[in-house]
Amino acid sequence: MTAFLSAHYVLLVVAIVVAGVLVPRIVLQVGVTRRLRRGGRMLRRERAADLRVAAAYHEQLPAAERGGALDDRTWSDLDLDDVFRALDHTASEPGRQYLYHLLRTPGADAEALDRLDGAARSLAADPALAERLRQALAPLAGQDAGYFVQLLFAELPARPAVWWTFPLLTASAIGLAVAAAFWPVAGAYLVGVAVVNVAAQAAYKPVVKRYLPAIRQIRAFLSAAQRIGAIATGVPAEPRDLLRDDARRLRRLKRAASWLLFEPESQGGQSNEFVASLVEYVNLFFLLDVNAYLLSVETVRAEQARLRAMFDAIGWLDAAQSLASWRGTLAHWCTPEFSPPRKALHVEGLVHPLVAGAVPNDLDVDGTSVLVTGSNMAGKTTFVRALGVSAVMAEALYTVCADRWRAPRLTVRSSIGRSDSVMDGKSYYLAEVESVRALIRARDDGTQHLFLLDETFRGTNTTERVAAAYAVLRHLDRGLDLVVVATHDLEVLDLLRGAYAAYHFREQVTNHELTFDYRLRPGPSSTRNAIALLRFMQYPDEIVDDATASLDWQHRGGASA
Repeated sequence: MTAFLSAHYVLLVVAIVVAGVLVPRIVLQVGVTRRLRRGGRMLRRERAADLRVAAAYHEQLPAAERGGALDDRTWSDLDLDDVFRALDHTASEPGRQYLYHLLRTPGADAEALDRLDGAARSLAADPALAERLRQALAPLAGQDAGYFVQLLFAELPARPAVWWTFPLLTASAIGLAVAAAFWPVAGAYLVGVAVVNVAAQAAYKPVVKRYLPAIRQIRAFLSAAQRIGAIATGVPAEPRDLLRDDARRLRRLKRAASWLLFEPESQGGQSNEFVASLVEYVNLFFLLDVNAYLLSVETVRAEQARLRAMFDAIGWLDAAQSLASWRGTLAHWCTPEFSPPRKALHVEGLVHPLVAGAVPNDLDVDGTSVLVTGSNMAGKTTFVRALGVSAVMAEALYTVCADRWRAPRLTVRSSIGRSDSVMDGKSYYLAEVESVRALIRARDDGTQHLFLLDETFRGTNTTERVAAAYAVLRHLDRGLDLVVVATHDLEVLDLLRGAYAAYHFREQVTNHELTFDYRLRPGPSSTRNAIALLRFMQYPDEIVDDATASLDWQHRGGASA
């Protein structure tokens, strides 16, 4: 009977240890299967709501690697958060983070843009290959995978001075647990070792907890790298081979991190309570999680550069397949033609990527900047934004929503609308003055600019607004920089004639309908719709008539009388 119980006791201990090895694998596979079933579209909806995780890689990069990044004002003015959400077809969180970084830092060299375009075209031409790549990226599809980036840049904590005792305690606990089946006194020693293990885990728990979300993603990260490396043909060889070889070198790290990936609250709730309890008791008695953590951290510390290169390879491949997928949704797009530095811009069939059914427009300027006039809602600001978005995407993703784009390499800066800042105690006018001053200072950064402005200095009176706008626009136009400004002030156009080419949008207002064709036309605007819009919105006739009479009086020279 004693031998029978001892055998069963040994089997129980072995079962607990084996469960500790197998449970993380099972949990990972179940999680991947669930993500695949949910589909990429649902994942995009979940991730679109919060871009903080998407921005994490870009924001943690050293300042030297974020050179040329778009400033916050320009990013906001051009609604690039929304543009990013629209073009984000990535299959993994690292891919999403890398794509965000690409869009945030336009200005890649021609070779890098050619490589990205070539990879995107190859994936677009082979849907089966693109699907294989997405399947390979599936372990990193959840938003939790975004925590991995922390390991690339974090100052990881030093291991404790007594770290060498942890594996000894684990080995002692396992040995005593087995020996207790044959030597009862070992049970007493086991209790003592278990108490020490529990104390060690309690003391080290805060450190483990802080980095666990990132370390739990190591297995998924290396699994994705291994899967991509196994794709025989079609995927660019350089990133594929790097991922295959480095995933093989880091197999020990993958095994160590496997134990730490189990997170009951994120893997099925109550259905995993028993397994969670089992893992918790195994950790308490055998100190497996602390040992796995120490091994993982030390390996990550030694291999940070390798992991960073792998992250960039995974992110770049996912960004390429995302670009291929997004291009497939566009009615028309082109790759940009970059000309030598010159004050010139030629674009045909330009549309804004966020405007459904957008009317395409052309623009061709050489030697001048551009002043766009027109009435409210006619399309001035949307056109200015479309130019800015296209200039950014041309240098970030080698893609423009147009039939043709020919321009120099341009650094985009903008000042397009802003409300009062109650929190900062700033008026609209002061905020705009500061924004325009940033553009003026940017002229000295050694690059050719595309400056975008909308209703400059609208927060002050007409006389001073026109004078200030004239002086600023004349200053920004010097040299090779291009300026595109939308305004209602035709007086500014008269002052800048010759330096700025005039274009306008037109509308038609009747008693029953207000229509716009959203077509950009050469020359200044010859129509006004502000008062007609009052009638269209059914203002009292008395107000509309009064406004019309006042306007006629001003046209007859009454204002200067």
